[in-house]
Formats: sequence, C-alpha cells, structure tokens
Amino acid sequence: TQPTTTTRGNEPTINRNEQMIRAGGYGRGRRGSGINPFFYYYAYRMYQQYQAVPNKPHGTLVVMAVMASYYFEVFPLLNDIIGDISSACFSPAKVLRDFELQRTLFSSFVHGDELHLAYNLSSLLTKGIKLEERYGGKAEKFVLLFCLVSVLTHGFAAIIAGGLFHSGLFDGDVYYNATYGSSGVLFALQTIVLGENPRGNYSFFGLQVPAHRLALTEVGLLYLMNPSTLNLIVHVSGILAGMLVLRPTKVINMLKYIFGFNLFGGFSNFSNNNRAREGRRGEGRNTPRLNGKRCVMTGLTGEQASLNGTWASIVRVLENGNKVVVKLDDETTTRGEIAVGRENVLPI
Repeated sequence: TQPTTTTRGNEPTINRNEQMIRAGGYGRGRRGSGINPFFYYYAYRMYQQYQAVPNKPHGTLVVMAVMASYYFEVFPLLNDIIGDISSACFSPAKVLRDFELQRTLFSSFVHGDELHLAYNLSSLLTKGIKLEERYGGKAEKFVLLFCLVSVLTHGFAAIIAGGLFHSGLFDGDVYYNATYGSSGVLFALQTIVLGENPRGNYSFFGLQVPAHRLALTEVGLLYLMNPSTLNLIVHVSGILAGMLVLRPTKVINMLKYIFGFNLFGGFSNFSNNNRAREGRRGEGRNTPRLNGKRCVMTGLTGEQASLNGTWASIVRVLENGNKVVVKLDDETTTRGEIAVGRENVLPI
C-alpha cells in the first residue's frame, strides 16, 4: 500500500508522486522510460509457480488479470469503471464523509508502479493457490472472498481512522490522506491461510516466526520501512478482516468483552448454528483446546452479571460445545465451578 493524496477539499490534492503516476494515465508511472526490468523477473517467477501447481487457481488469475489490465490500460472500459487514482484510492474522509463506498473495493486494484504491482501479484498468487485448493477449485468463491475482505479491510480502516481523528488522538493526516494497493487485503488473506495452521513456524528473513505472529511481524517491518499511520491502520484492519472471516464468533466475543455487554445479539443464531455444526462432528475442532484455558467471563446476565470481567479456568465442555464448566479464580466466592454458555467465556 502506498500513500498518495490529501483530500481536505472537495477533490484530492495530488502530491508529486501521484502527478508522476497520473501523467502516464490511470496506473502507469513509467510510460516514458518503459517497464521496470524487475517486473519481468517477477512475472517469470509467477509463471513458474503457476505451472508447478496441478490445480490452477483460476479465480486468483481473474483478480490478477484485473489488476494488471487496469495498470497497463488494456481494457479502456475497465479503467473507466474504476477511474483514475484520485477517484479510486482509499481515503477515510471520502468513504465516511462523502460516502464513496466504491473506494473500499476499487483501491485494491490500483498500483503505483511495476514493482508495487509485481510484488502484490506474486503475493496474491501464493495465497490464492492455497485458498482455492482449500475451496475445491471454486474460482468464484475466491473472487467473492477477495472482494469481501477488500470491503471489510477498508471499511474497518475508515472507521478506525475516523475515530482516531475525531477523538483528537491524531491530526488530520490519518483521516484526510489517501492510499492505494492491495496490501491490506493480502494481510487478510494471509490471516485466513495461516489461521488453518496456527501452530506452525515460518521463516521470516532467516528468523523462525510462529504462524500466529507472522502477520503482525510483517506489519511492524513495513511500518519501519514506511512509517505511514494510515498504511499501518489499513494493514492491521486487514488482519482484523481476516480474523472476522476465519473466526467470526471469536472477533464478536472479543468486541463483546471490550464493550462489556452483548452488542451483537443478532449474531446469536449464527453462533448457535455454528456450534451445532461443530457438535455434530463430535466435540468440534476447537473444543479440546478449551480445556484448561484461562478465560474472562462476559455477557452474563441476571444473578451472574456480577461475574462479568472476572477470570476463570475452563474445566470441561458440555452439551456439544454449547456450555462450558469454569472454575472461578475469585477465592471469596463459594460458587466454585459453574456452568455458563460458550458465548459467555472469552478464552485468552
């Protein structure tokens, strides 16, 4: 993701980098000097990677084709639909103030130069191969997933940036600046990929990093390389969007704990259906991991409302995962072990 514009007025104020980009058309910033040679290197590596997999990721290729076609202006109609960088880039102010929601999707297809495009295409291909294999080669599922996480990522980023600005914690740059690229979406897809194997380790610049910390490690490194607060918000929002797609009930429970009460009663049917499906498989894939885990009580009502915010340990799971028995840490209470709903414990 690259920072591009400031949108304090009715139209974005174009800085020097974007003037160079727009001089070449919609996405190309190097028309006069030709294509960066490293783009051909990345393209050749992507071709080798594509040929090496038996099940071709057709959905990923569709998304990659749209990105490349927009950048190189292959189909004028596509460029007219997305628009130039100033009308497609992501800006929290434009999304929240002017309600230009199309930016939450279109900004993911815009790139500033060949290296920016090539790196994101290569990363997208790697993640797309794994995800499409998981979806049984359903190309349309991956395309819809990409669009969904793009909207979620930039939607979260707009809300976070707007909140930080209006609270007075940050100046107007975090709200009025703009950015473009698919880095936030790639963090969301990476979170989904790694979420299926959170116990593995991955090599990161020669260091062995646990899977559940890899995305945050990359976010930190990118921020050190390019200390942009808005980019940091977009990248973290991508991780949050991936978590929401991968573990919706866990994110909802986390928000319930933060706010101290159940804001998401409308999701109860979804949560119950999800636990019922897990129950039909036995105890569910997450149930064995709950035993012995530390947790925080949340969302309790009635006589148990006073226990919200207290710590406990999960002893065992009951009724196909719908209820759990916890042992309270509070030594002053005589309740000892109590049974509560699965949605009333937040494992830590």
